[in-house]
Amino acid sequence: MADVMLSTPMRVKPHGADTIREVATLQDASEILIDWPHASRGPFYQAAREKIEAALENKDGAAQAQEAFTALCDHAGVLVR
Repeated sequence: MADVMLSTPMRVKPHGADTIREVATLQDASEILIDWPHASRGPFYQAAREKIEAALENKDGAAQAQEAFTALCDHAGVLVR
C-alpha cells in the first residue's frame, strides 16, 4: 500500500480535538477516519472510507477519494477553511 499525495492539502479539526490537523496525503485522511466517532459513521463516512482504501491500494482514484473525504469533513463540520 503506497501513500498518495492530495492535489490540495486540507485542514481539519477532528471531533473532540483541540488542534487543527493538516491532511496532505490519503494516509493522513485514512488515519483520521480510523478515529472517526462511531455514531457519525453514515453514508458520507462509508463513501470516503471505500474510496480512500481503493486509492491507497491501486494508486488510482485519488481525486475521487479526496472529494469524498472533503464532502465528509464539510458535512461533519470539521473542515477548516
